[in-house]
Amino acid sequence: MKYRIGLDLGGTKLLGVVTDSELKVKHRKKHRLFDRADIFAVMDQIGNVYEELTNDIKPNEIISAGIALPSPVDNQIGEAKQLTAFKQNNFPVRRELRERTKVEFKLGNDVNMATLAEYNFGAGKGASSLFTFYPGTGLGGGYIYNGELITGYNSTAAEVGHIIVDIDGPLCKCGNHGCLEAIVSYHGFKTLLEDKINSGNSSAIDPNSFRAADIFDAWRNKDIVVSELLTYQARALGIGIANVINITGVERIIIGGTIYHELESDLIPIVKENANKYSIANGMDNVEFFLNELGDEAPALGASMLD
Repeated sequence: MKYRIGLDLGGTKLLGVVTDSELKVKHRKKHRLFDRADIFAVMDQIGNVYEELTNDIKPNEIISAGIALPSPVDNQIGEAKQLTAFKQNNFPVRRELRERTKVEFKLGNDVNMATLAEYNFGAGKGASSLFTFYPGTGLGGGYIYNGELITGYNSTAAEVGHIIVDIDGPLCKCGNHGCLEAIVSYHGFKTLLEDKINSGNSSAIDPNSFRAADIFDAWRNKDIVVSELLTYQARALGIGIANVINITGVERIIIGGTIYHELESDLIPIVKENANKYSIANGMDNVEFFLNELGDEAPALGASMLD
């Protein structure tokens, strides 16, 4: 039996999977990171999880090992270009993991890896071109064309979170106003909610302490502030999708995020309406919209596919 190893490094956790030669997940391990402020301690934890995953596997049975990172990557030299969550730039991930595991890891951006997995095993099956939008703490994207993951000349393709959709919109962490990520993300929602409350509006949600379930309840109870914000987010996402369609002409859009799964029937029509409104000519004709299917395993599964 031959195996592939895939790891996914998040801001607070590490998820690892072992897949067989047909890329079926045989084993998984989730590990909450401690001592996140020390990047070398994080590398130690990754090495330990790899050892636990492969403890019963012979070295010659491992086809490949890959890791999905919350950063653009340079796979030729094995560096993460911008590990924002760990305050590191141009960090030599491959070298550090080689020292700990004696294995040459392939590197991939986490959303690109999730996109690769969805294309092969999830919501992307059957399409030859697609673009993914993954709103979470921030917002990432991935691009498949003619069955190939497109990462771009400098491995920064599909950084859709930083297209401008509202020039008078909120300030983004990158320094610009109106980035898609500054609106369609957890951080964007929290910032916009705080602005509303500070301007004298009232909401059932406390911007300093809320869960996704609180957002769903507020929407269903017709909380005015939450209704306005989620509608604004859905409109902005539609405009972002129109921009992507105008540039790439893909045949399928895949949307992630808990909010769009939970409130699909309410919010996706708003997204589609604005995608149609702002796309050029017949760019949206017969373009399919799907929600992502693979959940939290997707980036690790995609990383296991790297050769």
